[in-house]
Amino acid sequence: MDSFRKEKINLKIFCKVINGTVVHGPKKLKIFHIVDRINHVKNPYTAIFLKNKRKIVRQDRFRSNIPCAIVFEKGQLIDEYLPNVTYIMVKDMENAYWNFVHHYRHMYDIPVFAITGTCGKTTVKEMITQILRSKYKVEATIKTRNGEHRSLRYLCGITEETDVAVFETPVDYPGLLESNCMYFQPTIGMITNIGVDHLQLCGTVENYIQAKGEILKGLGYKGTLILNADDERTKKISLAKYKGKLIYFGINAPADYRASDIRYGTDGMEFTLLHQHLKYQGFVPGYGEHQVYNALSAIAAVHQIGFGISEALELLKSFKKFPGQLETVTGYNGSLIIDDTWKSNPTSTDACLKVLKTIGEDKKKIAVIGSSSWLGEEESDIHKEIGKIIANHQIDTLFAYGTFANQIAAGAKGMKGEVFTCLTSNHLEKLLLPLLGQDTAVLLKTCMRDKSIKSLVSMLKGYPK
Repeated sequence: MDSFRKEKINLKIFCKVINGTVVHGPKKLKIFHIVDRINHVKNPYTAIFLKNKRKIVRQDRFRSNIPCAIVFEKGQLIDEYLPNVTYIMVKDMENAYWNFVHHYRHMYDIPVFAITGTCGKTTVKEMITQILRSKYKVEATIKTRNGEHRSLRYLCGITEETDVAVFETPVDYPGLLESNCMYFQPTIGMITNIGVDHLQLCGTVENYIQAKGEILKGLGYKGTLILNADDERTKKISLAKYKGKLIYFGINAPADYRASDIRYGTDGMEFTLLHQHLKYQGFVPGYGEHQVYNALSAIAAVHQIGFGISEALELLKSFKKFPGQLETVTGYNGSLIIDDTWKSNPTSTDACLKVLKTIGEDKKKIAVIGSSSWLGEEESDIHKEIGKIIANHQIDTLFAYGTFANQIAAGAKGMKGEVFTCLTSNHLEKLLLPLLGQDTAVLLKTCMRDKSIKSLVSMLKGYPK
């Protein structure tokens, strides 16, 4: 993705916004791109904010993309003034940068969604985006590429042609969500749910919950906030300061958008959506009650900007998931393979095990559960909790895999089925393959960051149906 704009950014206005002074080079340069890292320069006519504040600026990285403009802070040394490069000096880089961000965002009065949550945020973001793109020009996060270093590029992807923007906002550490919202200044926010994740930098579950709650400040305590009525941890976020519109989706608790009569259909879930005393019949590709929650939140979101519920539900029927998101195929030796190697944490593990129990009802059920990441000092205890979750489901065989295989197995102690610990994919393959046949259903539940099992997963899925 490139931060390309059809119309030029007037250099004079640009300098005024950032309180900058042209100290060398052309004063009538046309600017079509804005970046905040030298390695993001891909085209000529780019303005570069040198935020790293190195004393000597290495210009060799963008010589091939001249003409361009360089914004640098007073005190930084320029090794040489290159021809056809406009050098703009500012007194305070931080202020200059955020002044530009604020100015640019307010050039466009459009709905902007910010989606966060432990599970489902990528899926919901994709559902919203796919529905809206049937009518509108949408700027959106690509796949899971939601790192803050991409935020400026996504922001500058908004142009006069953009009708709506949908961004996935991560919570790797406290302050990150708020910072992302400073770029996007969303008008509609959503928390899909709050489980346990990213404790390496958040420290505790309570800190993680409060980090998710930064979405309120990101909305300026106004706008529209969409919440899961059934999620207990979400209820711990104080709404006392929030003055905007609250919308709830759910299954069990009273909600503005509620699902009932949930049932497994062909390749997905069927349900009845209840909204303002009206009933709508819905279908969403992908198995599991959690997928119904995803569908509810997406419908609630698009409805806030005037998209009809019936039309949105019809479009949702053709929703395309990413590979590894509870993907079901007939694989090795005729076995049913359930690939959920997208993300691993206690919440998503429980959801996947429920799916395994249902669609593998008449089969021997095998679960391959890998280690979760970014759990900090509590990672050992959390993996034991994952083991306890597994023990509560009717699994015939558990393969605890990866760095915390022993902790998962310890937590699952007492379950009726067999338990194996495998530290390597070769060991796992050796034990797993002889068990597979037409009478087996296998859940593969690991994290996308775990590349060690990738070839085994591909092999299990790649056999002819």
